[in-house]
Amino acid sequence: MGAVGRCDLGRLRQQNEDSIYISENPNTDFEYYIVADGMGGHNAGEIASRRSIELFNEYIDKNFNTEDYDDILDLFVSALRYSNKALYDMSLNDESLNGMGTTFTAAAICGRRLYGIHIGDSRLYVYDKKGLRQLTKDHSFVMEMVRRGQITLDEAKNHPRKNVITKAIGIEENMPADTIICDLDENGIVLLCSDGLVNMVEDKDIEKILKKKTNLADKADMLVKLANKNGGTDNISVILADRRVDN
Repeated sequence: MGAVGRCDLGRLRQQNEDSIYISENPNTDFEYYIVADGMGGHNAGEIASRRSIELFNEYIDKNFNTEDYDDILDLFVSALRYSNKALYDMSLNDESLNGMGTTFTAAAICGRRLYGIHIGDSRLYVYDKKGLRQLTKDHSFVMEMVRRGQITLDEAKNHPRKNVITKAIGIEENMPADTIICDLDENGIVLLCSDGLVNMVEDKDIEKILKKKTNLADKADMLVKLANKNGGTDNISVILADRRVDN
């Protein structure tokens, strides 16, 4: 398997509140990837995204059974619950961190199956012979309005509250996550990204780049470059992964 990641400041932000993670298991049948987009005053957003990943990994390291991949999703749910509670306690005990939180989208590739867990408005996609498919549901104010039929997708793109999320890690003591299981084609590509990419680049343009006959690193660079070209108003995080070793 192989994966590449990019975490770019963008053109307008002074601080990068995104964090990404790619597990270092290149010779196993199991790898996982994380994108987290923090929020909060001062440096609290950066702390939230970074610590959420560190805490999640801490739990995985202590509890993962390398001989049993059947319980990956249960492990992810428990790890995210652990991370959420620790972040929530941090925000209660440190006034400078009050109100901090982060999106959290993680995906594991195990054989020909993808396992995912998700809170917030970062996204998980799969690109294969069927095209580009979004596997996650945005937990945001505008997407809730879209799902209720109150506004259209086009209206959501320019809505003044499009950046307001309805779920995040660390803002409540208990925060249930969405889970995803998806079979992968042999040549399928997995994309995890923050809203700094999808707010700047249309899905059809993401698909055009993923369709190109070049390696994952070049594709990741092209996605970030296009997001910056289109405005780069937010931090831009991208992880691309597939089941091939040579990327």
